[in-house]
This record gives sequence, C-alpha cells and structure tokens, in this order.
Amino acid sequence: MDLEQPTDRCWRTATPSDAFCEWVADRSCLAHDHLVAVAQVGRDETGALVVRTAGPSGLALPTALDRIGSPTPGVAVTLTLPLLEVALLADAGALLLGSARVEDVVVDDAGAVVLVDRPPGADGQQPAGSLPGVEALVLAVRAVWDRVDARDAGIAGPGADGIDERCSLARTHGGAALVELDRAVRAAAPPRPVRWDPPPLPYAFETADRHGTATGGRPGTQGTLPVGRLLVACRDVLTSGVPLAGRRVGVRAVVTVLVVVAGLVVAVTQGRGR
Repeated sequence: MDLEQPTDRCWRTATPSDAFCEWVADRSCLAHDHLVAVAQVGRDETGALVVRTAGPSGLALPTALDRIGSPTPGVAVTLTLPLLEVALLADAGALLLGSARVEDVVVDDAGAVVLVDRPPGADGQQPAGSLPGVEALVLAVRAVWDRVDARDAGIAGPGADGIDERCSLARTHGGAALVELDRAVRAAAPPRPVRWDPPPLPYAFETADRHGTATGGRPGTQGTLPVGRLLVACRDVLTSGVPLAGRRVGVRAVVTVLVVVAGLVVAVTQGRGR
C-alpha cells in the first residue's frame, strides 16, 4: 500500500538568517496553490524560532508516477506546468524557494502538485539529494516527461526529446532557458486531468445493501447475510419509523408510549401488592 506523504512539517532555527525570515515572510503572505504554506510561527522553550507548514497530503512524485504508469502528454502538461510557473517566479526573484528533492513534490488525490521545500537556514542536516528549489523543480519536470512515451504522436512542439534537452539547459542556466522549457511544455499538448484509482486497502470488507446482499470484499463474491438484513431492517426503523396499521410511526413516539405503558403497569402492580 502506498503511504501518503505528509506536508505538515516543523522547521527550527536557533539563529534565524535573513533568508529564513524572507522565506517565512513569503509563505505567510503568498497564497499559492502549488507551494506549501506557513500555518504557525512561534518559539520553542529554548527561544528558537519554529515554523510549521501545512498543506494537502498526497504521494511523493516518483510514487505517484509509479501509480499513474506512463502518463499521456496532456497529463504530463498538467503535472509539470505548475512546477514551471513556480520555478519562473523564483528565477525572477518574485519568491524565495528553499532546498528540495524530487520526492518533495507531492501529488494530492486530485492530481495537483505541491512543492514542500525546506526553508534556507533551518537547523539540521539536509536530506541526501537536496538541491536548490528551481533546480529541484526542473528535475521533477524531467522525471514526469521521462515517463511519457517519446513515440506518442500526441506530443506537439519539440517533442519529448526537445523537452529533455531544454530541461538540461534550464537546470544549469535558468533564465531564458527556463522560459523556453515552459514554452515547449505548453506547446506539447492540451492539459488533461490526472485520473488514478486510490491505493488498494490491504484488507477486504463486506457490506450489505438494503436487500441484505453482500457486496464488496473480494471481486465476484456476493451472498445473503442474515446480519446484513437485520442491520438494514434496524436502519429502516430508525429512519422511517415503525410500521403500524399501514403507516409509519416515529421511533420517539413509540418509545414514549412504551414508557408510559410500562409506568402504568408498574403503578398498578404496586397498588395491588399493597
């Protein structure tokens, strides 16, 4: 079973640098759908600055690509255009990115990509494979297009090979090379939604429909469950009431009548005992 990648993380720094404070300021005031946001800022018991980020949970990009398989050009465009938009903003100085890995690009259940980068100057050792934010985003773009069948006739523009060449240039040069990569991806195909099935559960469950027929569990297994019929009957009584004389009487009214009758029986019994 594929485990979801949490995007709620805490970053700590005993001596905040200007870059760390700038990163926090950017994420606190900039609401971007494809960047992890700052949820809380405070200090711990030692006085160190602590920042908690929050975002949608999902699968790391390599795991998501394993689930998707070979994406169509349109799906590849949907996955990579947002990453290039963020890279262009960072390259132009409009926002500050921290370090990241390809695995720090998360794909949520709706197919949206979110970069969970590490703020510059945060305490602790960086994970192996960490790169500057823009470079990590370009590598993520390349990882997606590497999965696309280069022989696909639906790839317009320079094709998959041309996108790969532009990824290499954008990673080392940025600037105009990054703009050319963005144009090549946009020209490749119209965006298409990312469709995938949720990861299968390791356990099989059986549920019963309103007729008591077992559904779910292993494929092709259906049967009649007495417990299921009983649960369906109880649910009908609770939701629709108790059938009485061709009509449905609410459960509350029935319970009230039963309580009154029981009280009268107890009172009469005690009266006779005296």
